[in-house]
Parts: sequence; structure tokens; C-alpha cells
Amino acid sequence: MNSLQAHLLIATPDLRDSNFSRSIVLILGHNDEGAMGLVLNRPSETSIQYAWEQVRESSCQRTELVRVGGPCPGPLMALHQRPLLSNATVLPEVYLTQSSELIEQLVDEIEGPMRFFLGYAGWGPDQLEGEIEAGAWLSLPATAEHVFSEQELDWDLLLRRAGSANFYSSLGFRHVPSDPHLN
Repeated sequence: MNSLQAHLLIATPDLRDSNFSRSIVLILGHNDEGAMGLVLNRPSETSIQYAWEQVRESSCQRTELVRVGGPCPGPLMALHQRPLLSNATVLPEVYLTQSSELIEQLVDEIEGPMRFFLGYAGWGPDQLEGEIEAGAWLSLPATAEHVFSEQELDWDLLLRRAGSANFYSSLGFRHVPSDPHLN
């Protein structure tokens, strides 16, 4: 099995599940026991500042919208670029925090990009592989820019990139220029 950890899953138009239609998922972990990820492009209507004030008495300097990380319930999680305030490294320059003590420190940080999530996406053993084989998902290696830049979370653009990358890979090409039409 090839792990898709630190990859983006881009839902194909064939994926009709309302939880994942037109979604972009960052895979946090993937092994024989299943996979876990966060939907990057599903902002809620609630800011982290408002949500924080409802459950804590401590301050919150962040104003980003909390994102719906997926249909599975889970703790508040954050993706950020502060290694000392993380529980795990997702990919270079992207760290995951889910412990409440570290989240409390993160919400009081003013500097640096952050994404906050409630819920996550989860797959059992072989489930994700079956969905990929059925054509529900395409994948691309993730970067910090994908995680923190709204421009990089354009579903149409990523779907085209992933489709091209998967097509050329299936032909056995190891390197394809970003615009092969210029060859």
C-alpha cells in the first residue's frame, strides 16, 4: 500500500456524497488500519473567536472561520506553522494540534497562518483505496501553500492538476512540466 499521508484528495465530479462533493481533503494519516484527513475547503459561518468565547473564558486573538473538517465528530484541531505548539508534523511547514492546552496558546497567537477545524474525515481499512479505484478521488502531494492559501484551494484548478498528474503518471512519465503544451 502506498500511503497518501501529506497528500490532497480532490473529489471528482462523480463523488455525490454531500459531505465530500467538490471537497479538498488533506490526509493526516494513512496506513493499513485506514485513513484520516481534514476537509480544507469547507468554512463554517462561525469564527474561532466567537466559538472560543462560548466555551472558554480565556482570550482569543484569531478571527478565522472554523472549518468543517469532515462528518466524523472530533475535538477542535488546528493546522499551523508553529512546531513548538504542535502534536504532530503533517508535512514540511504544516503542523497539527489537537490538545486543548496547545490550542489555547494558538488562539492567542496573532502571527502566522492557521486553520481551525471541527470534525474530520475518516476511512476504515481499504475503504479509501476502494473509493480511489472507483474514481471518487484524485490525489496530489500537498504543500503548505495548499493548506494556508485560499487561491490554492480552488477545486476546479486542483481537479485539473490532479487529473493531468494522474494521467501522465499512468503513462509512466516521471517528470512533466507544469505546462506541457509549451514543449
